[in-house]
Amino acid sequence: MSRIVFALLAAAAIAGPAAAQDTRNAAAFNGAFVGGQIGWQQDRQSLDLNTVPPSTTRAKGDGLAYGGQLGYDLNLGGGVIGIETSLTGRTGTNRFPTFDLEPGRTINVTARAGVLVAPDALLYARGGYSNARFTITNPTGASENREGYIVGAGFEKMLSQNVSARVEYNYSDYGNDTLPGPGGPSALNYHRHAVMTGVNFRF
Repeated sequence: MSRIVFALLAAAAIAGPAAAQDTRNAAAFNGAFVGGQIGWQQDRQSLDLNTVPPSTTRAKGDGLAYGGQLGYDLNLGGGVIGIETSLTGRTGTNRFPTFDLEPGRTINVTARAGVLVAPDALLYARGGYSNARFTITNPTGASENREGYIVGAGFEKMLSQNVSARVEYNYSDYGNDTLPGPGGPSALNYHRHAVMTGVNFRF
């Protein structure tokens, strides 16, 4: 009888931590979160001139992107769906021959869906709405908020029960703008690439 009791106690001692771990994993990527992000961002613009023959001038600028995010995840068992809003800024300026274009703040509202490749690791894709501010400088010009879309993919891993870290790539498109130019109106196209890392604190 004592051997049976001892065996049951030993089994409970082994199974207890495993059960606790399963409970923590079941709660991973579930609920509200808030966090910060930092990374590399490159804005690319192409200016299509209405000349004879037509010509295109391109500019791109790299900078440090930084900001914060908040959102909500729902763990479905084998996968996760969620929604997130973020506010970011960027250093640096894009330079054309006749003017500079300075990026400002960006607001993103995205949905994401992912697959749990491990109980504490998520591979995901995201997409949604993006609103970015751009200002023409040198010479001083107008500022405008451009609406567009953002798509991306990333990987996020739980570091503890309430903290996770992620890395992701995003692409954004903000359409075309019409500017005066030699020979008539010129089209200015806006594109963006970014690689961001972030930390989320979960509730």
